[in-house]
Amino acid sequence: MQDAGEASTSVRTPMADPFPSLGEPASAAPAPSKPQREARPDVSSEDAFPTLGASSAQVPRAAPTAWVSPVPVIQRVIHQATISLRLSEEQLAKLNTVLPKVQARCPTVKIEASTTRKTGYTTFIIKGANEAAVQLAKKELTVQLARRVTTAVLVPASLRAHVIGAGGKHIKSITEQTGVRIHVPPRSAEAADEAVGDPLLGEQMEITIEGDEIHVDEAQALIQAIVAERTSKISQRLSHIEPEFYPFLGGARAEALAASEGRGEVMIKVPQQRNAPILVQGERASVAAVVDAMEAQVRDMRASFQTLSLTIPKRQHAFLVGNNAADILAATQCHIELPPVHDVSEVVTIRGPQTQLPLALTAALERANAVTIKVVDLGALHPQADAQHAQHLVQWLGPRTPRMDGVQVFLPAATALQTGRAHVEVVGESAEDVARVHRELEQLVRAVGPDAVRVATIDPLAHEWVAGKRGQHLKTYEGRGVDVLVPPEDSGRSDILLVHRGAPAERDAALETVLRDVVAAAAPAADLQTAHISIPAQYHEAILGPDRTVLNALMGEDRMQVTLGRRSVVPPGLEALTDDSVVVRGAPTAVERVVARLQQMAADAEQDSIDSRFVDELNVPGVYVPRLIGRGGAAVTKLRDELGVRVDFPDADDTSRAKSVPIVLTGRKECVAEAKARLTAQVQRLMDETTVRLRVPSAMHGALIGPGGKYVSRLQDKYGVRILFPRGNDDADEVSVRGGKRGVAEAQAELLELLAYEQERNQAEEMTVPQRAIARILGRSGATINQLRLESGAEIDVEREAGAGGQAVLRLRGARDAIQAARAAVSAIVAEVEREAELHLTIPSQFHAQLIGQGGQRLRDLIVRAGGPTDARAQAQTVRFARDRSDGVVVRADQDVAERIAALLQSEAQVLADRVVHGKVVPPRLHGQMVARGGRPGSPWQQSYGIQLVLPHWREYAELDAPVNAAELGDADPAHIIKVLGSPANVQQVFKDMDMVIANDAQRRRPRPPRAARVDDADDAAA
Repeated sequence: MQDAGEASTSVRTPMADPFPSLGEPASAAPAPSKPQREARPDVSSEDAFPTLGASSAQVPRAAPTAWVSPVPVIQRVIHQATISLRLSEEQLAKLNTVLPKVQARCPTVKIEASTTRKTGYTTFIIKGANEAAVQLAKKELTVQLARRVTTAVLVPASLRAHVIGAGGKHIKSITEQTGVRIHVPPRSAEAADEAVGDPLLGEQMEITIEGDEIHVDEAQALIQAIVAERTSKISQRLSHIEPEFYPFLGGARAEALAASEGRGEVMIKVPQQRNAPILVQGERASVAAVVDAMEAQVRDMRASFQTLSLTIPKRQHAFLVGNNAADILAATQCHIELPPVHDVSEVVTIRGPQTQLPLALTAALERANAVTIKVVDLGALHPQADAQHAQHLVQWLGPRTPRMDGVQVFLPAATALQTGRAHVEVVGESAEDVARVHRELEQLVRAVGPDAVRVATIDPLAHEWVAGKRGQHLKTYEGRGVDVLVPPEDSGRSDILLVHRGAPAERDAALETVLRDVVAAAAPAADLQTAHISIPAQYHEAILGPDRTVLNALMGEDRMQVTLGRRSVVPPGLEALTDDSVVVRGAPTAVERVVARLQQMAADAEQDSIDSRFVDELNVPGVYVPRLIGRGGAAVTKLRDELGVRVDFPDADDTSRAKSVPIVLTGRKECVAEAKARLTAQVQRLMDETTVRLRVPSAMHGALIGPGGKYVSRLQDKYGVRILFPRGNDDADEVSVRGGKRGVAEAQAELLELLAYEQERNQAEEMTVPQRAIARILGRSGATINQLRLESGAEIDVEREAGAGGQAVLRLRGARDAIQAARAAVSAIVAEVEREAELHLTIPSQFHAQLIGQGGQRLRDLIVRAGGPTDARAQAQTVRFARDRSDGVVVRADQDVAERIAALLQSEAQVLADRVVHGKVVPPRLHGQMVARGGRPGSPWQQSYGIQLVLPHWREYAELDAPVNAAELGDADPAHIIKVLGSPANVQQVFKDMDMVIANDAQRRRPRPPRAARVDDADDAAA
């Protein structure tokens, strides 16, 4: 086999075919390969630059064959997170303890830290295959090292519910993700519910976030993202646009409306009611663009539009609405404005561009005159009847008017009946159909004269008994030819209309019979009682409750009628109603019960109003007023929310701070008393409050605060004080303790005790060491210095690089005994370095691999033989070979040990240099035996004689020189010649052993001579 060291420096040649054909000799030369460009040496290759402690041997890569496809390379996914923190000196000092702790908790991640002295920021790069582990390590670092901060975020009060989320979902998610504390203030009583409009222009609330600076910023960004998502879409009401322009903004059949919405994700709602504003909803930028476009369109319409008025009979107005009006608008760009249905006016207004008004007028007249109209005059058909009869006819005709496709019947409105215009209009496009419906309608009306109508006055509460269950009584009356019309229940009317449809001869008898039955059905109502009481109108809303729920609860399941104010009809025998009137009608016991409960509720409401107006006053020093109000009025809001008390403070000025000021409390008496007690107790605490300022070195602040503020939070909770550490431009060494005198004194004593303890544990000393000892103190990848830290318990940092004197400065921190132990350990290393001698040897690079040996074992044996260290780490630092293929070798150890190691290395190198190459003819069948004896590392001939065998087909064969005994080899087959590398004497001894192997093989293969034998014939033998 080839030597490992030499193999690493040789140029790779194509490997022989591992599967030769049967007809091809095994030693055939490999096929030539494509020429390769010479690559630059890989300085990170362990083969090219071997080191002690790692094997330089490498398994050669198998040549690819056509039988298999190349194996795909699987790349690992690496997750990475980066954070930058501005750390104080004290935080930098404890960085060496924080990183191992975080690394121990998250063993699957790798953390790299670097500090930029100019900016003061320390950047941490966290890498790992598991993203969750990377995020956990990031969170641990920020909690341990980042500054504790408190920040406030202003968000629209109307978005409070969205920020919190359903069941606190959003806040819980943010706190779990970031580990911060979030305080959301309670909903303000003045804050309007989420309404249509821009939330950014409404009331703002302040959300407080506490935690480390990194996660506070992250939580703030998450909250702002929620707000941005909600405020990116807004709603805007356009109440300043006149309703006359609504049809033009909506466009003909909503075509213009769709075109406006094409500007983005915008929805435009143009109401049908004239008293409602236009609503525009969508993305903020798109809404603004659409609103601007609509306002510009309205300005143009105001400047250019004109109106034209004309009179069109009221009955024809119905044909100027709906699709007809939309068609006119689309064709002429003009809109038809009609008076309300209840208005008797017949004036029609056409609005639009002046040039289009004549066209719109023509279109309107065509639409209005394109129909046939016939009128049924109720008064003319019954001239002897009064106006009341016409109202009865209209009430009776409502559900009984003839119906036909394409024909509409318009009954007169109540206002028209009051003016005597009892006209029923029949309108349609077909004159024949209109005439038919007109005839049927006249026949119906003509048959019902004043003598066919009766009116029964029945208490409204008895109407249900008159109608019967599911209207069964009414159906019975209809079977007798009498229609009984009961007014709606909520109308409060007592008149029931009876109309006979049969022959006049039976009319009076039928009406009288049905009238008696109706009165008999309402007989149970004779015992109903009516009560009229007076309750101030301001309490009516409280009596009704939302959707009359409170009033329904008062009435229970009893059938009753309760009306408030002037809305009800005046019952017979009662005085005129007022705004304070409450009329209760029903069974006597139920009326008595409801009246009593109404009066009690009114009394309670009045007393509650009186109690809620209880006023008290509290005088407090003006200097405490800001503290009583709280940040952003939080304290006052809390009193109002919890106790329902209004707290009024006087206007603050410079003079009021120096004297007592009155605080006015308004509300229920007991609530005012509780609020006054709370404010008084708070004033007492403020009067007892004192502030103590301690001088604490800034380097000790982190130790007093504790990880994540643990220590300072415990002190604040334990003694009820507030401990403030300096920020920004404050005095860097001043710590303030504020609170009650006793609590401040106890907190101060504990702080000073903790400070003394931490100062004892945080002693700092500097130590100068030679620059050349720094590498030994640090160790590979910081292993030595980390070991020193663990063993001594002190922090050891390289404070400054070596100056002109070649001396570096170490900073030692910790308890005094820990510093002493660390100083002693560092001094021992320095003394060891100073005792060391550094010898530089020149040994040809081609011998380095042989001196190192497989896995560095030969070099380790040499060091131990010379009396050097036995520890592998120390041995690696004792002898170092050059990595740049040069001949340099450095030996670093104690003077005598270094000299012995150098002598051994030079001696071994000389032995290697004295080796020569000899050739030996050996049949190929014996090459395997020769390799077993001297061609493998650790084989007998290599161990005994220090020689190396190289076979003809090996890669190193061509690299070795020609044999010195080439003349002796003659014209032997090159495939039979084995090269033997070693000293001449040892080579000759190996040749003898090889000759013996060859002779033994020849002896085994020599054919045996034939033995002498005689064959006698059997017959001869018998003779």
